[in-house]
Amino acid sequence: MNPKDIDDILSGRRGDLFAHSLRAGTTLAEPFYRLGLNLHQSLYRSGLKSSHAVDAPVVSIGNLTTGGTGKTPFTARLVKLLIEQSMIPGIASRGYRALKSEDSKNIPANDEKLVLDLMCPRTPHRQNRDRVAAAQALIDDQVDIILLDDGFQHLRLKRDVDLVLIDAVNPFGYNHLLPRGLLREPLNALKRAHLIVITRTDQITQEELAEIEKKIRRSTEVPIIHVHFAPTGWQDHRGNTVPISESHQTAVAFCGIGNPEGFRKGLMKLGLELNNQNWFVFPDHHHYTQDDLNQLAEVAREHANGRLVTTLKDLVKIRELIPQGITCQSLLIEAVIDLGEDVLIETILTKIKQEPGMDTDNHG
Repeated sequence: MNPKDIDDILSGRRGDLFAHSLRAGTTLAEPFYRLGLNLHQSLYRSGLKSSHAVDAPVVSIGNLTTGGTGKTPFTARLVKLLIEQSMIPGIASRGYRALKSEDSKNIPANDEKLVLDLMCPRTPHRQNRDRVAAAQALIDDQVDIILLDDGFQHLRLKRDVDLVLIDAVNPFGYNHLLPRGLLREPLNALKRAHLIVITRTDQITQEELAEIEKKIRRSTEVPIIHVHFAPTGWQDHRGNTVPISESHQTAVAFCGIGNPEGFRKGLMKLGLELNNQNWFVFPDHHHYTQDDLNQLAEVAREHANGRLVTTLKDLVKIRELIPQGITCQSLLIEAVIDLGEDVLIETILTKIKQEPGMDTDNHG
């Protein structure tokens, strides 16, 4: 079952018998997920499980839902902001399919790390299922602040700041916990957050944005900032980059990311005409095969003069699989903070007790 089918079923857009049956089954399973979640959190509250501190402040960048909220480009933007504050950030992440290792430097990079290595080439990034070990490896790398990827539900590593990203296109995961919806936790979990980041705010109306903020305010009064992802150019599988102005209306587009709808809307804003013949969605973190690319190339030759378009997260995995005579380009994007960049920095520096612009050598 592809991601679009799952979204159509969970959202209620599909009304056939199979969809009704699946919604009924997942509704029955939802309380068991809630029970497991409550048990997991109670183990930490009671002290039966411990959260571990490391010798550097930790900023968690997490989600309330499954699926893509734009953590990767937002993390890249935050890295640049922290460097402007004379800090040395590092990134700790689990790494999809990462093997447990005492030395996180030995773990192969996944797609998100490959992208962040391109966007933040001088920033250490350690991946390990044991994120405490990953954080400790970053301290050995002499960083003075750690960005914990996808850390809101990862209670084993203590953090100083919790940033929660909410995707404006599908903010609350159909208002149900997994598996009936996409929520990892109920909305009242936002009480743990220190700041909320609403992403893709350019893809909804001001009225819809106000409704999202109103719903957030039922759980928390922490600052809310707005972010959109601006296209900056195209990079092909050979590493060549061209300006965003050189966009084409014809291409075969595909992706295997957490929020394919956000990518599709971004392409259509650039004038790309997409339909069932030239738009293909794969599962998040899809492991592409040569057969996948051969089939996409065949469609591209027939309908788009041999042009494929995808995300950078997908492109970094398939550079060697592109068939001869095909051009595969990724859309390059950057996070733009439309509202609250100063609040973001102030929140982080206040929580870690550092004044803006302070030399990190004096940070205690």
